[in-house]
Amino acid sequence: MSNEATAELASSINEVFLDRLRELLEGEPQGQPTWVTTGGPEGGINGSIAGLSAEQVSREIGGTTIAAHVEHERWALRLANDYFAGVAPTSDWSASWLVRSVDEPAWDALRQALRSEGETLLRNVETLQDWSKAEGFNGAFACYGHLAYHLGAIRQLRKLVV
Repeated sequence: MSNEATAELASSINEVFLDRLRELLEGEPQGQPTWVTTGGPEGGINGSIAGLSAEQVSREIGGTTIAAHVEHERWALRLANDYFAGVAPTSDWSASWLVRSVDEPAWDALRQALRSEGETLLRNVETLQDWSKAEGFNGAFACYGHLAYHLGAIRQLRKLVV
């Protein structure tokens, strides 16, 4: 494969990956086709947690809370963003599960922090993702799968608190 063809392939992969990552984070505009979420902006993680109260997200169900999943995902997105910034990843994920309940100000801050980390990750992938290295592929797809898993968990828990 020529260098030009390789660059074109990497660009196409990046575009598709960004679209699917954006879908997990932001959902899709009404009327647009979806690949992994239910339609509309509420299908993404940001839309799935919008409108939930601190009391709802702090309600323990099966040993976990929505707040715990949101903080864990915020932490994981920060880890991915740190990778792009050249910060060595931590091997201790236990800190990502420390938040279990929140009050309204903490819940507002956590939702905003999740949104901010997601927006930063989209910019990082758009401008810095290197698809020519196995580490780049591994990190990107691990991040995607991890986000999809926690989005699904949050959406299931949401059914039990609303």
